[in-house]
Amino acid sequence: MRKILKVPALDMPSRQGAAALPRDEGGPVFAEPWQAHAFAIVMALYEEGHYTWAEWDDYLGHAIDSPGYYGPADGDHRSRAETASAKDAGHADGEPVRPNFSPWIAACLDDGSRYFDRWLSACEKLLASKGLVTEEELDDRTAALAAAEGAAPRFACGDRIVVRNIDPVGHTHLPLYLRGKNGIVQRDHGVLIVPETGDHGGSEKLQHVYSVRFAAREIWGADASDRNSLHFNVWDNYMDPA
Repeated sequence: MRKILKVPALDMPSRQGAAALPRDEGGPVFAEPWQAHAFAIVMALYEEGHYTWAEWDDYLGHAIDSPGYYGPADGDHRSRAETASAKDAGHADGEPVRPNFSPWIAACLDDGSRYFDRWLSACEKLLASKGLVTEEELDDRTAALAAAEGAAPRFACGDRIVVRNIDPVGHTHLPLYLRGKNGIVQRDHGVLIVPETGDHGGSEKLQHVYSVRFAAREIWGADASDRNSLHFNVWDNYMDPA
């Protein structure tokens, strides 16, 4: 969920409410690729009829301003009301009752910079309520991503690598002409799902994928120009240090 080439051409329903997107004259504004992905998921599932726009509007509105999610400043009407409610309920010192309190959401700024964090939170809750995913599946994926991203990548920009000369069984993203070839890492794309581990019903695997530059002569021999090169995305388990 790290890269999207463009925003899908999907129609926004006339009723927007809390679900209205930040936008400028050029259309919806996304600061990072994952935000465009979150938007695309919500819109695609809506267009497929998995929920109504009114349902989505309610879930996003709840994520943006759910009672008890924030710690309002002294004097705020909500703070006074919660404190009064706590006293009526017999809580010591009239400590506000905030059963929905989330430190993560409370830390979100109200200037719009965390809008898509709340968009994603609402999406997860709505999909769970519709049975499209379970909370356990979301928790497992979050834990897997955190573990993979927490581990330092094996390679950095400028590292010299050699592509492993192996013959994987079944579908693979390792072309024959690169096996055994030397290259230089140009970029770490981050942690992604290895396509061949999940395409056929197997358990998905997460690992770093790198953009690697190969000299043309390394691939095609001395007849190739020494000024040309090829960039190819190579998965971590296909590479060894040169």
